[in-house]
Amino acid sequence: MRVAIAGFGFMGRMHYGCWKKVAGAEVVALCDRDKRQFEASAAANGNVAGADVSCDYGKAEIFEDFGRMLEEAAPGLVDITLPTFLHVPMACQALAKGIHVLCEKPMALTAADCDTLLAAWKAAPAGTELMIGQCLRFRNEYAYAKRLIESGVYGRVIAARFGRYSAAPGWTRDGGKSWFFDESLSGGVALDLHIHDTDMVHFLFGLPRSVTSSAYYDNDGAMIHISTLYDVGGASVTAEGGWGMAKSFGFERAFQIVFERATLVMASNRTPEFCLYPMEGKPFVPELPASDPYQNEINWFMDKIGGGAVESVTSPEESRDSVRIVDAEKASARSGKSVCL
Repeated sequence: MRVAIAGFGFMGRMHYGCWKKVAGAEVVALCDRDKRQFEASAAANGNVAGADVSCDYGKAEIFEDFGRMLEEAAPGLVDITLPTFLHVPMACQALAKGIHVLCEKPMALTAADCDTLLAAWKAAPAGTELMIGQCLRFRNEYAYAKRLIESGVYGRVIAARFGRYSAAPGWTRDGGKSWFFDESLSGGVALDLHIHDTDMVHFLFGLPRSVTSSAYYDNDGAMIHISTLYDVGGASVTAEGGWGMAKSFGFERAFQIVFERATLVMASNRTPEFCLYPMEGKPFVPELPASDPYQNEINWFMDKIGGGAVESVTSPEESRDSVRIVDAEKASARSGKSVCL
């Protein structure tokens, strides 16, 4: 598989490191209009570790123009790790040529934009695949939680709480306020950061009936923090996310799922990070294989393209619906009213 990566910032480098480990795949092209991204001094800073900063690009050709890359490099798959507002036009361009597309989350800025991308995918040549990289679905702790919920081994879920907290996204090199705060480019905190947990609520409990959200906005009207109650028809399920934390705080991802006969906890800033607390017996750390969710999602997509039997983990339609939920959360926060889905 001839692979091209469009966008070579933090997430592009993260994916690049994964692609180098995939048997049967070769990165033949890298594309970014900012040539500084390919220099040894390029900043590859984000809220998780793992981005490839080796500057060893092998035989990959470097491009500044996306269309030219598609024509000259002739990739079979394009991995799009560009800012969100570019996802739809770039993905549609590749799909029209029968090129498989792996696109970083979120799928698009709005559910309506997602529908445009879905239509382009359905109109693409037969066999062309599209995947949106909702990486938490491929993270072992969340997959384990889903198995517990579906098995009912500890009874029904009483309550669940999800959180994602970060210092303000300031990993730009040109100074000024980060483009992440501009909802027309990134979708803002709700779509860029909080959507991870929104998608996890969707993954674990299905599409909510309604959402009730509150949010804090800065003096420029940019959302800084959002908190949502999801009506999933039973359990009390909430999630919140924000990038208003002090810089010294860094980043934390966390969840608590309260079952009738156990509590499952994951928090990146506590020890142990992941632990199950049964009603009877001692707490224990579930034994999970060490793995990288980015590597897992890329491996899964390659298996799917190759016609292998893959577990049903994600679909473009589900990714669209997660954006639809965020649309409703934003509307609820602005209006102060619950929004039905």
